[in-house]
Amino acid sequence: MGFEKFDEAGSGRGRPAGADPMISIRKSGSIGVNQAAIEEYFVESDGAVMYFDEEQNQVGIEPVDDKDADEAAYTITKTDSGGTIAPKAFLERFELIPEVTTQYDPELSDDDLVVIDLDDPTGTHGSPDDGDDEEEAESE
Repeated sequence: MGFEKFDEAGSGRGRPAGADPMISIRKSGSIGVNQAAIEEYFVESDGAVMYFDEEQNQVGIEPVDDKDADEAAYTITKTDSGGTIAPKAFLERFELIPEVTTQYDPELSDDDLVVIDLDDPTGTHGSPDDGDDEEEAESE
């Protein structure tokens, strides 16, 4: 049997283009947003305001037009495979930077926040001493 060509456009690192929305908190102090999550929650937003619910242990992300829409907004840097939010000060303030990049399934709350439940991760990537996971969530 010969080689079979893998030609699913937009598949990134092997995940189908139609993959479920995923958001990752990276050990580098940024947040990765895969393309499916960009399309579902952030397609018309270039900014994000960060929230933390300590009691529920959840992160909320409010999509906003751009970083100028709110004094607390961060820019969403978008690529063909997803996006990145770099709220390192937020993540440090609430001690949310993981030892390994950790992935979550986001949900939209009643008050239009994109919410990830830190008690319910869907997976991890890399290891504590592996420094090359910067673009993982975008392509996952």
